Amino acid sequence: MIKEGKTKEYEIREYFSLNLKWYRFNRGYTQEKLAELSNLTPKYVSDLERGKFSPSLAKIGALAKALDIEPYLLLKPDHIDDAEKLAKRINSRIQKSVL
Repeated sequence: MIKEGKTKEYEIREYFSLNLKWYRFNRGYTQEKLAELSNLTPKYVSDLERGKFSPSLAKIGALAKALDIEPYLLLKPDHIDDAEKLAKRINSRIQKSVL
């Protein structure tokens, strides 16, 4: 869950990183595959998923196109009931795919 006192920019970046992971996992893409499809580097995709950077609109567009979704879905917080629940679902899905 987003903590009180964090800036709006931080909140948007956190939602973006969670959404990016969620849609990537739903497509069954690795970070490398998403990077290839969006003409970015795997390290940059990893950094975005960790909330290290705020991407440009062009990069959001490229990622959305690669994921076959509308760009606004990567920024939209209201379809996530709770960011912590989403993070747990993603981590659970990762663990299941590793086993």
